[in-house]
Amino acid sequence: MDKKLWKLYFKTLMLTLMGLCGLLAILYGVFVYTIGGLNRQSVDEGSLSVNEDLGVYGNQKIMNVALFGIDSQNEENKGRSDAIMIASVNGKTGKIKLISIARDTYVDVPNHGKTKINHAYAYGGPELAIQTINENFDLDITDYVSVNFDSLADVIDEMGGIELEVTEEERYQINNYLLKGEKLQESGLVHLTGPQAVSYSRIRKIGGDVVRGERQRKVLECLFQKALEINPLLYPSYVKKFSPMVETSLSNDEILKIASVGMKGGLSLEQAGMPNDNIKSGGQTIGGVWYFVYDIDQAADMIESFIYHDISFDQYGKDSIETGEESEIATEQKIVKIG
Repeated sequence: MDKKLWKLYFKTLMLTLMGLCGLLAILYGVFVYTIGGLNRQSVDEGSLSVNEDLGVYGNQKIMNVALFGIDSQNEENKGRSDAIMIASVNGKTGKIKLISIARDTYVDVPNHGKTKINHAYAYGGPELAIQTINENFDLDITDYVSVNFDSLADVIDEMGGIELEVTEEERYQINNYLLKGEKLQESGLVHLTGPQAVSYSRIRKIGGDVVRGERQRKVLECLFQKALEINPLLYPSYVKKFSPMVETSLSNDEILKIASVGMKGGLSLEQAGMPNDNIKSGGQTIGGVWYFVYDIDQAADMIESFIYHDISFDQYGKDSIETGEESEIATEQKIVKIG
């Protein structure tokens, strides 16, 4: 290649690279502008009791994030995490696992003794709440996302509401918990407004805390499905609109990392809850207060097996996988394909 051709080639290459860098800078600028309304709060990772042993699974590219639903509608419980979940995002496989923890779970809250797990948020905010989850369930969570239930209702309304199967008993309870908006007039497969959906997720008198967690996961599943129906070109406007409703410790780079998982084909959402039928648990009154009591060490091992070894709670502790009809029962844990 003579000098002139080499210079032309080099100049063209440099112009192309500069153009790509400029485009990436513009796209990143749009991204930063879009999420600019997020309420950012930092946490001291040194005080979160992170389980460093989980570093052996580093090649799986798994990020665990705490999700908190804060109930400010009841002044008595203001600041307590009414919904507690662990979102596990696998950057390698595209799997997202959602694990809810019953709010009345009896655990040791650092420096506060044995009490309900949802009290940790009220005692020390998200930092203590994360530390409590890590210490009791041997996890490595360093980030969180919190959403107020009032804001969640607004998000659902902006998404056009959701469709859910509701029993007549649940319809009655939805209307009992409903603090604003129209009451639900019928049961069956119905369209729920934001306030109705939040009211549905707060029902405790039917099935207790475990079923309550299932309802909360159902609402989130519907939101996942709704998000898939939206034109991707409209995502920035939705994110911009919802950002002020969210508080998080996630950095821009971490948000981008999670978003990149969402771009992969074959994305799936798996859901589970703690406690469940596969761990001995029950209600117990201690010092005049009702708690959900179960083996926290076993629960921690079950969660680690689910997240890092893909062993569902139904299969935990079993030497072999059942076949036929028994296998269908054992794998009843919900897996929702969303991409």
